[in-house]
Amino acid sequence: MYNPVTIVNYFIKKYPNDEQLTPMKLIKLTYIAYGWYLALSDGEQLVDEEPQAWDLGPVLPTLYESLKKYGGNKVKEPIFLKSAVNDAISDQDSDFLDFIWDKYGNCSGRELSAITHTKGTPWSLVYPKGYNLTLPKELVKKYYETKMHEILERAS
Repeated sequence: MYNPVTIVNYFIKKYPNDEQLTPMKLIKLTYIAYGWYLALSDGEQLVDEEPQAWDLGPVLPTLYESLKKYGGNKVKEPIFLKSAVNDAISDQDSDFLDFIWDKYGNCSGRELSAITHTKGTPWSLVYPKGYNLTLPKELVKKYYETKMHEILERAS
């Protein structure tokens, strides 16, 4: 498991020319990566923090706190967080994050937010029950497993 900042820093370092690399995009990409990772690794977590249901959708609080100073502007440099300094991403996980970027990297933060707000998403099921509630890991895993099965069915 990685600190969420490690995942964000991977995207910042690997894709520095993306002009849409805003806090919202980075937070949503990390959440989406978290969900797909749960589904593809049979419940193993990518990050050591569980997302919460906020007004703006699923949020990893550490990322929000680390990125809020940028507002809606592009994040141009890696985030320094002492607990994430020595986090090295494995080659396998780098490939996974590149897969996430290939699928979602062309989306803006707003577009990714809309994806995570769609009816039936974990956020849409949890948020009406209260602000800042944790999105249960099993709920997120099940949602992305369902998406995975839909993709496989379309491909066959």
